[in-house]
Amino acid sequence: MTTEAATTFTLDELGFIQLALNKVLVAVANGELDLNNLARKELANRGLDKQGQWVGFDKANQIHNA
Repeated sequence: MTTEAATTFTLDELGFIQLALNKVLVAVANGELDLNNLARKELANRGLDKQGQWVGFDKANQIHNA
């Protein structure tokens, strides 16, 4: 994500990152933890497509290859 893309979100929307443990932030920064993959799995677990619309768990798993 570029800095410009990050500015489309409010501080409240991005505030969750401040709660992350240092070791998690370090792993992300070093490419040891893929947040994109984690986000896709979480969307699938919530039954949501790539736009955040409910599609059901089976369809979401297909969309996100979870």
